[in-house]
Amino acid sequence: MYIWNINKLVTALKERTVNDKQRKSYSITFWAIVALTVLSLPVVYNPSSMNRYDVIDLFLFIIINVIAIYLLISIYKKRSRKDLDFFLPFFSLMIPLFLRNILWTILLTIIGYI
Repeated sequence: MYIWNINKLVTALKERTVNDKQRKSYSITFWAIVALTVLSLPVVYNPSSMNRYDVIDLFLFIIINVIAIYLLISIYKKRSRKDLDFFLPFFSLMIPLFLRNILWTILLTIIGYI
């Protein structure tokens, strides 16, 4: 499983050298991150403290993300012209990008508070 090196991961995905054990670990890791994100939503988006604009922002955020994922799938289908194997690259590339984003956010938050 490639956690940090995105270039090796992209090469492995292009050459189709990702085995079933790695696919399973990517799927489990992806769904664990999704579960943590969904479980944190009631804390981050507290409906009792939200005003009308916050609710509109939340709905627009969800709609934009659904449309973006739909467009990614349709572009991937047209470009590859093979059976749809979109979710393995999506799951596996999301993990290192998510980790880098979290680390940058933590670092910049610490620097901002100092």
